[in-house]
Amino acid sequence: MLLESMYNWLIFDFIFIAGAPGSGKTTITKLLQEKLESPSIDFGNLREFHLDREWKKASTEEEEMSFENLTFILKNYAKNGYRNVIINDLQDFRVEQIPDIFGEYDYIIISLVVSNDDELKKRVLTQAKDSGFRDFEKAIEWNKRIQERETLMGEHKLDNSHNNPQQTVEQILELLNG
Repeated sequence: MLLESMYNWLIFDFIFIAGAPGSGKTTITKLLQEKLESPSIDFGNLREFHLDREWKKASTEEEEMSFENLTFILKNYAKNGYRNVIINDLQDFRVEQIPDIFGEYDYIIISLVVSNDDELKKRVLTQAKDSGFRDFEKAIEWNKRIQERETLMGEHKLDNSHNNPQQTVEQILELLNG
């Protein structure tokens, strides 16, 4: 079943929204989902059962099983004609695997970064949507790693420090439009 969208010119199999905690992934995903009228998968929901509020309970095996489930779901969506499926909340080592795992599909990776460490700290400590993640030092380290690593095939890094969410969504729509 091909989902019709008001943005029919935007045709990707998958749109990955990546970034460190506090970068705006969840907010941007919700707004983008509304604009594209697309299905959305928050990877955190697939591994939610295995996490506690401090993010300490997940094992490597459980995370791997959750990612295998996500991969199956996405490939099934594509097989059944769904397009512009939005995925968020992947850890960066998983984002780095996207070109190998999904190379046969049309995908784009939007990695949200925050260039101001104080801004990222504020977001992690006071986010309106409470993910439970409060380790701002780890978020800053994760964010820096994304900024410094080589850009992946199909990836675009967007600085989300000073934009409001709607401005970031408009930037993404421009990227999707090519």
